[in-house]
Amino acid sequence: MISEPSRPLRWLLATLASAALALAACGGAGDQSTASAPAAPAREQQARPSQQIEDEADQQQAEPPASAPRQAQADPPGEPQSEPEAPGEGEESSRSDEAEEPGEPAEPEETVAAGTRIITLFGDLTEVVYALGAQDFLVARDTASIYPPEAEELPNLGFNQVLSAEGVLAFEPTIVFATPAAGPEQALEHLRSAGVEVVIIDEDDDLDAPSAKIRLVGSALGIPRRAEVLALDVERRIADVRGSVDEADRGPEVLFLYLRGTVFQFAGGADSPSQVMIEAAGGIDSGVAAGIVGFQPLTPEAIVAADPQVLLLMERGLDSVGGIEGLLNIPGIAETRAGRDRRFIIMDDLYLLSFGPRAPDALAELAAELRRLRLEIAGG
Repeated sequence: MISEPSRPLRWLLATLASAALALAACGGAGDQSTASAPAAPAREQQARPSQQIEDEADQQQAEPPASAPRQAQADPPGEPQSEPEAPGEGEESSRSDEAEEPGEPAEPEETVAAGTRIITLFGDLTEVVYALGAQDFLVARDTASIYPPEAEELPNLGFNQVLSAEGVLAFEPTIVFATPAAGPEQALEHLRSAGVEVVIIDEDDDLDAPSAKIRLVGSALGIPRRAEVLALDVERRIADVRGSVDEADRGPEVLFLYLRGTVFQFAGGADSPSQVMIEAAGGIDSGVAAGIVGFQPLTPEAIVAADPQVLLLMERGLDSVGGIEGLLNIPGIAETRAGRDRRFIIMDDLYLLSFGPRAPDALAELAAELRRLRLEIAGG
């Protein structure tokens, strides 16, 4: 049984996970024979604003539509009378329809306030802003913000752990969304003292996180109803995938590998984000069964103990070791059932583990692939 990793290792792993997503923006992987700086193994060290962003055009707030009462209509004319009655005398007028009361005024359309200037400091938060339709207010982003593709056209502030307050302020932001990993803290305090709203959103590794992030960002931007609609849709689609899992027919046994060249190689297990995705999609986490907690260094002994039927990997991680052939050269991999049968699931880094608005799609895709492999193994 492998012991739980120490707090410093947990910090290192969190840093490595952040760097893994950042590597996508740096272009490619290749075999890494030496370790990069521990705080940011693949990130640029300075913010590099490419240009001063032009002021956003003022956006007009939608006024609530006026509700005009309908005009009362007269009944069709009846038999003509010999003499018209004077107003107020005799029986009531033949006009029977009364004017309708005006309806409730519609709520004003939600819009982000004119003059808002947003900076996002991690990929999932950038995705949330786009999913909420507020991307026109984005003025800069960090290295890890690479989805959707048009986000890469924004100025790049570098790694969110080594921010320059002056570099951020050069874009005149009114609000900054960041994760707890962003820093240094002195830079964030500098932003606050300059009047910038800094919103820190926790990076919870569970399937409640996507909707929570959406609601928090939407509330901060003044569009809570729009955010609620999106959050409820995300929750429903996640619940649909989880509800489709047959608890009596789980499988196959899956081990998640986090790879960055020959230096950083880890296996996932209990209390890891990969466990959340594997089990919610109907698989069995073989890292948990082998006693792995969190992300722990990959060793031949750990691989043999887990002996997975399937290996789950991230695209850039696989590229960093030289593809499938390089993967099979890692000691112990070729001896596993997954290695012998070459059963691998390969997914995009941010898509799989960022727990952003695309989480329902990633979960559904993983569930479908696990279902296919389960049938393949059962019939093989």
